[in-house]
Amino acid sequence: MTPSKSHFVALLLIIFLIVNVQSARIMDESSDCVFKGPCQKRSDCYERCGVKSRSLSVLCVPFGRQGLTCCCL
Repeated sequence: MTPSKSHFVALLLIIFLIVNVQSARIMDESSDCVFKGPCQKRSDCYERCGVKSRSLSVLCVPFGRQGLTCCCL
């Protein structure tokens, strides 16, 4: 009975990894962001994106291992 439980766990892990890789690929291909450089908070991106302050078309988002980056929509 132990081998069947370990097989089930291994199968779930494989499925999780496949779904995770595919979702990351989909997010990268359909991104509406124009990345404009590093940021610490959203307000850092207003000037980089060329918009007025408190605009909803600017985000400070995680960008892989590079830290946070401005996303101009």
